[in-house]
Amino acid sequence: MIRLPAVQAIFILVLFSICAHGVKAENEINTDIRYLYVQPGQTLHNIVKRLYPERKADWDKLRRQIVRENPHAFVDGDETKMKAGVRLELPRRYVTRPMPMLHPQQKMVGKVVIAEGQAIAVGHDNITRRLIAGDSVYVGDKLITGVDGFLRLKMVDQALLDLRCYSIMVIEAYDLHSTTRTSVINLLQGSLRKVTGEIGKWKEDVYELRTPVASIGVRGTEYALRVFQSKGCSGSIDTDDDGLYVKVIEGLVEVYNKAARTQVVKGDTLYIALPDEAPQDKAIKPGVLEPVADKPTVAPEKSSCNVYWWGALGIVLIAIAL
Repeated sequence: MIRLPAVQAIFILVLFSICAHGVKAENEINTDIRYLYVQPGQTLHNIVKRLYPERKADWDKLRRQIVRENPHAFVDGDETKMKAGVRLELPRRYVTRPMPMLHPQQKMVGKVVIAEGQAIAVGHDNITRRLIAGDSVYVGDKLITGVDGFLRLKMVDQALLDLRCYSIMVIEAYDLHSTTRTSVINLLQGSLRKVTGEIGKWKEDVYELRTPVASIGVRGTEYALRVFQSKGCSGSIDTDDDGLYVKVIEGLVEVYNKAARTQVVKGDTLYIALPDEAPQDKAIKPGVLEPVADKPTVAPEKSSCNVYWWGALGIVLIAIAL
């Protein structure tokens, strides 16, 4: 069995062309450069298949390009003889059109609450934009964070989502107001922590968080996961594999793939190595899903009074009593 490739990709998001928020993309702009360190057992075919799933017709050309641009990584230029431990520079993507105005049909589904480090969105039109707090995200957006990137999103159904570094996530569908409320998000790689909102509370809702290893369905919960990310960042630790890790913080989730369908309840963890393998009993080390230097925990917003005002009120009451 060929193991899906480990992901130790170092994203260098070259943003010199959009160094100021809102600047239009012009000419040929290198919007991201990807590097990947080859792991034992990886094949070039599987690397290309997973990183460029939407470009199936170009797979042969992409493999030839990678071999041509990385002669050090192959024995005698043979794409089937890739060396382990070397770094591949992957094909770059260019934007050649100016940034258009938002199309009226583009559907806003959330807002950026926090954006740190390297954090961009690539729209359905392949135009790249740098994300800052207050920006909107839309159906079809591919969200990408770099080595020091972090995004916190608040979705239209009040769901809260933290996307950590080394992550690629696509918002495939999000609809709160139709007869069938829908949330479909695809985490291609990286680390995510989410508190579900209104979508997912009703039995009729369509809720799915997809990953290359397995998918997750919920009915009102908070959970964290990490997939295809063997290299740690932002206080998290490295792992010796790059499968799917899941932890349920509140509620219950259902995890399913080609091999099995499993429920995971509050406090439990789960690990799946490959899409056609069932979950394994494997303890998840501290620091894999909950970095030591963590961001503030994602949690449902609650009404509360500011401690300062309680203190001020106490002083006034004492003064009145005196």
